[in-house]
Amino acid sequence: MCTTAWKWVLVWWHWRVPRMHIQQGENQPSLARLFEVACQLPTASNREALIRGLTSMTRWFVIDLGARDGILPLVCDHGAGHQVQIFTSAEAANQILKLQEELPASARVVSLPTHEVAAFISGLRNWGVASAIFNAGPWGISWSLDDLIVALWNYRPDSLPDIDALAAQANIGSVEQQARKLWSAVTSLPCWYFISDPVTRTDPMVGICRDQPCVLVFTDPVRARLHARMMDPSTDHEGDRLIALNPQQALYWFRSLATRGISGGIFNDGPCAFFIPMGRMTAPVDAVRSVA
Repeated sequence: MCTTAWKWVLVWWHWRVPRMHIQQGENQPSLARLFEVACQLPTASNREALIRGLTSMTRWFVIDLGARDGILPLVCDHGAGHQVQIFTSAEAANQILKLQEELPASARVVSLPTHEVAAFISGLRNWGVASAIFNAGPWGISWSLDDLIVALWNYRPDSLPDIDALAAQANIGSVEQQARKLWSAVTSLPCWYFISDPVTRTDPMVGICRDQPCVLVFTDPVRARLHARMMDPSTDHEGDRLIALNPQQALYWFRSLATRGISGGIFNDGPCAFFIPMGRMTAPVDAVRSVA
């Protein structure tokens, strides 16, 4: 819960999202009870029950301060950083909007599909946003951005392809055919996940493959977080190392990284890792090679 006075900060997010019309919240009575219980007794199980309920919603809501090409969300001060304010209904967001007299006239409530939230909040940490608070007020509950990204994955409603099995098949048999299947599955995922560099947070963590610098990429945030913790135990305390991008955004980022000497991407570093060279990253059919 925010303990400081409300204060909006102009946080610009470069991932362009179309403005969406306001929709009503979902399952409010049950969610209200989950919020109350989690606030009164903030155990791990009560917080988990709440985040499970939140991620089952199809849309969340934010107050957009008014940007020409994207969403400029309302945030509040929280410790040394900021929290983005997220709401479970348009009504709750509008109540806060009416109380904020200093907000620009362009400010309004917009909805975000929950399957796009991971990429949305990843873009906010570059401006000092480290966590998100839901329904700020007496029953407001906050999570770190990394916790929220992982929860959105863990409780996703849809099933996804078994990337490990496809990667194993790509290393045996018909390479071209299996590589096509693997790449099609990887590019169909809602997001790719990166670990931010501990020194330059806007850059991804880089590994070495065949004596060349390669970006570490993961097909799920759980695996990415485990790898980050293995590399740097302080990640547990920081809670803001994950970067989620949809495949189109990620491929655009790779084109930029190529100009800095990055030679490709190591996906799911570990026993089931596979390497995709930079020159073939955006090709219709990419040859996939084992890291070994």
